[in-house]
Amino acid sequence: MKEKTLVLIKPDAVSKGLTGNIISEIQALDLKIIGLKIVNVKRELAEKHYEQLKDKPFFENLIKHLTGELHGNENVIAVVFKGQDAISKVRTCAGDTHPEKAIPNSLRGKYGRVHSETHCFENVLHASDSKESAEKEIFLWFKKEELIE
Repeated sequence: MKEKTLVLIKPDAVSKGLTGNIISEIQALDLKIIGLKIVNVKRELAEKHYEQLKDKPFFENLIKHLTGELHGNENVIAVVFKGQDAISKVRTCAGDTHPEKAIPNSLRGKYGRVHSETHCFENVLHASDSKESAEKEIFLWFKKEELIE
C-alpha cells in the first residue's frame, strides 16, 4: 500500500556530510520525495516530536541531539517519502535505533555511533515507526501546502 513516512536526518549526520548518502539510499527503495526542507530545530519542536519519551532518562540528550546542541548547532533535514510500504522499507534500511546493534549495512550500522561522553545514540536519522506516527510527525514538521503529491 502506498504510504508516507517522515525521515529526519539528524545533526550528527548533517555535520558528517551524510545527507546525500542517506537520501540516495532511501530513494533507491523506489520511494519518492514529496517534501524536503532544512529546519533549525528549537527546543519546543524537539519536545513535541519526542513527547512520548519525556519520562525516559535519556530524554534530555534526545532534545540536545535533535536541536543540534551536541553537534555545533547543525540543523535537521526533514524529508517526506511516499511509496509502496514506505514505512517498513525505511525502517529496515535505517536499522536498529541502537547503532551498535544495527546490522552493518543499514544506515545506522554504517554511520551511527554511541557518543563516548554523552552516551547519546548518534543514530543519524529518525524514521516514523507506524502509519499513525507518520501522519502525526509529518504534520508536525510540514504544512500541507509544503508537500507535493
